Amino acid sequence: MPRFMVLYVGPATPPDASHEGWPAWFAGLGDRLIDRGSPLASGFALRDDGPTGLGTTRVNGYSVVRADDTDELLDQLTNHPYLAPGGDHSIEVYLMPEPG
Repeated sequence: MPRFMVLYVGPATPPDASHEGWPAWFAGLGDRLIDRGSPLASGFALRDDGPTGLGTTRVNGYSVVRADDTDELLDQLTNHPYLAPGGDHSIEVYLMPEPG
């Protein structure tokens, strides 16, 4: 079953942000949740002329999940709590090759 990297992209998450809905979303994935992931902060991009955008990148966290295909994954992500604030919050998804 394919693995997908799910990236949470948007404005910086304040330290007192509500994480309501996240435990239920994780639980709903059952054994399809490979890695709950982690919040991310203070990111930067590295280019051939050095680092840029110190602390201004917009990836706020990640998770790794399994799904039979992208349609199933879209069903799993449709009501993701990260999208609740709307606006600049989005989710990027990348297919991960199987190890080995």
